[in-house]
Amino acid sequence: MKQRTCVTCGGRVHTPKREGAVRELAVRLSRPATYPAIYRLLHSLSVCASCLESLPFIGEEICRQCGRDMRAERYISEGRCRDCVREADEPLQGNRSLLRYDQDGKSMLSLFKYRGDERLADYYGTLLAIAAFRFYTLSGFACIAAVPLHARRLQERGFNQADLLAARLGRATGIPVQPLLRRTKETEKLSKQWGRASRQESMREAFSWDERAVLPGGGACVGSDSRGDDHRNLTKQIAAGIGFLLGSWFSLRSAISHESPANTASPSNHRKTLPALPPKILLVDDIYTTGSTLRSCARTLRAHLGPVCKIYSLTIYR
Repeated sequence: MKQRTCVTCGGRVHTPKREGAVRELAVRLSRPATYPAIYRLLHSLSVCASCLESLPFIGEEICRQCGRDMRAERYISEGRCRDCVREADEPLQGNRSLLRYDQDGKSMLSLFKYRGDERLADYYGTLLAIAAFRFYTLSGFACIAAVPLHARRLQERGFNQADLLAARLGRATGIPVQPLLRRTKETEKLSKQWGRASRQESMREAFSWDERAVLPGGGACVGSDSRGDDHRNLTKQIAAGIGFLLGSWFSLRSAISHESPANTASPSNHRKTLPALPPKILLVDDIYTTGSTLRSCARTLRAHLGPVCKIYSLTIYR
């Protein structure tokens, strides 16, 4: 069998020391129910023991909203960081990230995004899957959606790194991946924009609903070159998909909370009312900096799906 080499340092991946490093890290990052999945994902990483141990994993002390590592920060209000407290209109239920964004992470991510190093697609996709199992209960998500690139940027780069991450995450979790959004506004790279306010303004109305989107229960997709009746049928299919999700949620809530006359006869026989969970969507990107991109995506999704739909996000870096 060909010996794998570490994508970070080029050294040997499989060494006697590595098994212990994988087990120790799997215990630290998992709950009992998620240990097997996180162990397998860590074991599959093409990273040697030393590089695995040096990855800057975010700890347990985090901002409950954006997932910022708060070990060296001060909480401002109700477990939130200073940036999240300033957000008056927060469309995201929450964000979670696996690693702190340091200089090594910046260099590695640049190789992936701008130089097309395909080896890193599986590496980063696996890290994202670890983050998903670590932070979220995945059974409640209707689908995974990647943050899209503008058509011109996609043509220049040749691929959308978020699409590759979403595909890898979908395979690892079994959650379907759906193209829900289109990027309609071409903006300068966020790394070249100075200031939080500038980034937020640049991302205002930067996305629209993708006409290919069909949520569970919405039927098949119609090709992008369809016209006339096909276009109207697609609109009906999308509406049916949204109605299916919302209708199912309201019906489930009503059914669970309903009490029959027999149950109301005696307080001791009252049926317990269980919470009905609304549909959830998991947004995927590589990095959360100010959250402007993910919030813009979430606002577009909520404008089409309604406030009953809960939008969460997941990134590799924070």
